Amino acid sequence: MSQTTAPAAPPGDLGRSNPDLAPLPPARRTWTWWNYSTIWMGIVHNIVAWQVAANLIAIGMSFWQALGCVCTAYGVAFAAILANSVLGARYGVPFPVLIRAPFGWAAAQIPVFLRAFVAIFWFAVHIYIGSKAIGTILAVALPGYRNLEQVHVLGMGADVAVAFVICWLVHAYIVRHGVETVRRYETWAGPSIMVLAVALVIWAASVAGGFGPLVSGHATLAPGSFWPTFFLSMTALLGTVSTLVLNIADMTRFARSQRDQAIGQGLGFPIMFFLFSAMGLLAAEGSRVAFGTVITNPIDILTRFDHPVIAVLGAACVLVATASVNVATNGVSAGFDLTNLAPRVLSFRRSGTIAVVAAVVFAPWLWYDESSVITVILGAIGATMGPVTGILLADFYLVRRRRYDVDALYTRTGPYAYRHGWNPVALAAFAAGVVVALIGLAVPALSALYSYNWFLGVAVGAVVYVGGTALTRSANLTRAG
Repeated sequence: MSQTTAPAAPPGDLGRSNPDLAPLPPARRTWTWWNYSTIWMGIVHNIVAWQVAANLIAIGMSFWQALGCVCTAYGVAFAAILANSVLGARYGVPFPVLIRAPFGWAAAQIPVFLRAFVAIFWFAVHIYIGSKAIGTILAVALPGYRNLEQVHVLGMGADVAVAFVICWLVHAYIVRHGVETVRRYETWAGPSIMVLAVALVIWAASVAGGFGPLVSGHATLAPGSFWPTFFLSMTALLGTVSTLVLNIADMTRFARSQRDQAIGQGLGFPIMFFLFSAMGLLAAEGSRVAFGTVITNPIDILTRFDHPVIAVLGAACVLVATASVNVATNGVSAGFDLTNLAPRVLSFRRSGTIAVVAAVVFAPWLWYDESSVITVILGAIGATMGPVTGILLADFYLVRRRRYDVDALYTRTGPYAYRHGWNPVALAAFAAGVVVALIGLAVPALSALYSYNWFLGVAVGAVVYVGGTALTRSANLTRAG
């Protein structure tokens, strides 16, 4: 991607002169099915997804109940991702440009800003997770390293601060070298974490006396609470990928063909999510047998072994996996989203650097280890991203009949101008979707609705948008007649 400031744009230009936002010519759409498969291997193998899945065992689900919840959640996510992937591969433009179609060129900045905010938030979380892996390596290599915890810096021990800075520098280096570096890094980084996952599954089977005891445990959830817990857990799982569902075009715009992105994602997403989540569930069951409690973080399982070589190798795999998912998802998303906010002065690499710097502001070391906080955050992410996803899909498939005018996406006039760049229907649909998705948190009598917040957000956003668009067109025809 370009490292230089884009040339001065004409008054009506909305980013075409910026090479990071302009439609990609066919010659630059070179990503094959293999690239997408390995990218998804890297995205799937992230510790947050592992922990959210393993937590299903901790809250009382049986192995089969938890696996069913995981498969259902990721099945829904995969269907939405495939539907959204078509836009990027067909037109070669990123999400910040595509979202102008339903919202208008000015109002589109609202969902783009929210997506950038969420991307930077997740960027911070994964840097912190990676720093924990680095901390494990340093503790083994430097016996006095843990003594640094007695010195506090910005609310964390100096040992955590050192590891966080190192991980931050690793991410900054990868992001600064552009999106093609992301692709090359994913090619080998994605599959590497499977070594750790397979090793933990073998260990779990050995301590339990085979796979039978691992998968035959009984659920401890009260019968009346299963389905609400099932759907709430689904929304938490969807929260780990809801941002990718929305902006998958940022990656599929590089596809050599629709066939490449569909096959690659078909191999990389459902198969790998199933295998990786199943491994996380088996490891969680193994930790219950071995230590008497369910341990959801693989790093914490490794440290229980009290074996330096195992700890270092395992932590290195976790670090690779964390950096892999972070640069391929949050780094790419933040890079394009921030560039869209100021296309004349920002490029993908400059925006990525801003995201890395801004990630520190979220201070994940102060709150990430509180599981209740993460649950609320995942729900809130799903509640805000869901309506935008519903609106974009409804606009492309139902309102526009799978046809966008690419040239009009880059101007202040034409079919996407609406009222000076603002589409009131999209804004109303977005507001309605967010309110319905979050109402269960604010109104105790409706608390059961919160278990379905992502689904409600997508459905309400889509229905209100389609209905509002139809009413608006009808009113315009009436006035014209």
